[in-house]
Amino acid sequence: MTESPPEEAPVRFTFGVQGEAGDAESEAPEPDSPWRTRVDDANVEAGILATSDRPVDFTQHGRAVVSAARPLGEAWELRLGARVDAHLQQGGDYPGVSRLRADYDETYLRYRGDRTRFTFGAQQILWGRVDEIPPTDRLSTKDLTRFGLDDYADRRRASPAIRAEFFQGAWHADLVFLPLFREAELPHRDSLWHPVDRNRGELLGLPAQPELAPFIRQADVDDDLSGNGGGGIRLARAGRGADFAVTLQRARHSEPYYRFDEATRQAILAGMPPPEEATLEAIHPRTWVAGGDIAFAAGAWTWRAEAAWLSDVPVTRADDLRQETTEGFDWVIGVEGFPGDGDFRMTTQLTGQHLMGAGDVLDDTESYFLTGEFELPFAGHAWNARLRYSLGLNRRDVYLHPELAWTAREPMEFFIGAHWLDGADGTAGDFYRDNRMLVIGWRGQF
Repeated sequence: MTESPPEEAPVRFTFGVQGEAGDAESEAPEPDSPWRTRVDDANVEAGILATSDRPVDFTQHGRAVVSAARPLGEAWELRLGARVDAHLQQGGDYPGVSRLRADYDETYLRYRGDRTRFTFGAQQILWGRVDEIPPTDRLSTKDLTRFGLDDYADRRRASPAIRAEFFQGAWHADLVFLPLFREAELPHRDSLWHPVDRNRGELLGLPAQPELAPFIRQADVDDDLSGNGGGGIRLARAGRGADFAVTLQRARHSEPYYRFDEATRQAILAGMPPPEEATLEAIHPRTWVAGGDIAFAAGAWTWRAEAAWLSDVPVTRADDLRQETTEGFDWVIGVEGFPGDGDFRMTTQLTGQHLMGAGDVLDDTESYFLTGEFELPFAGHAWNARLRYSLGLNRRDVYLHPELAWTAREPMEFFIGAHWLDGADGTAGDFYRDNRMLVIGWRGQF
């Protein structure tokens, strides 16, 4: 690991500061040593879709994240990061896609004092404590190029940020400002994972409506990316009995919320055909976020809880398709442990998402999920069996990801698995249900 500021502020914070690639690296080199370079993540995966109504026949995905870092004197550190993503889809009714994109990863200049740390540049700001759908993780940029197929930590991108951290005993104050807004990273427009499905004329998160389908198929997508991304403060304390944190943020939703422009909305209400310039506007409302989290150990189990109130959550009115905002409240309670004191690990989390006073809207006003993971190494840790899952409780919304990996050649792994989705109308499981697939791949770090 890199050198921590003082002893009371370990680099791997339990209070959600998990996204700093510099903190996850090996020991920092001495001031006079050369650059330290590494491949932080490499992944290649091939999939074959398994449903009769599959949009494509085959899909391939690859990712590589590399970094180089070195100290600049006693207190300064420079890190450079880059990533490349490749996606290929072939066959079926959807257009073929062949995409290769380069992006910056965490690239920053960092100063470390006795009880301070200042970071300037592209960073991953991961606040929160739970493993999936953390309510207080509102300043990060989401990676939606493959929906939720990747682990949570791999579904975030770096964003330009100015960050100041202060340490005093068991206390840690974290202040962040995002001078430029970066929207969520989306897949190719014709990708089977895009939230706007032109082929079926449907939008992710809204129930299928035949009268809207021709407008969605024809509409251009306009995205407003101007302005800053907001900022926030997080105050955390590590204690013997429990670790906790509170946060206040003024943030923008990095994931887009789609609404029809006024001319298109009026045409829908009047029963007219789509106008030549039909437009879907992708909006990113600003919202106040107030929340907190806590974790404590009870015997062999670690319990976590997290909650947040949001001032402006976008919704679509059912009667006239107007886009408005309403208040929201999200919460998570989870537990992690090793039943039987063996290698078998389980994580289970109960999540609730609520729109308060929303009225008659197309969006879900109340959602409950059970998410988690089961993991079991066996055969002398040469193999690893794993199941990651998300289950909608009040509405059928299912995602299952079983995987079997050969891990005898760490840090490399070869794996086979599946992604299985299903759900009721309007859920993500239903929107992506035809994307069920069997996969085989390789991943590693060097």
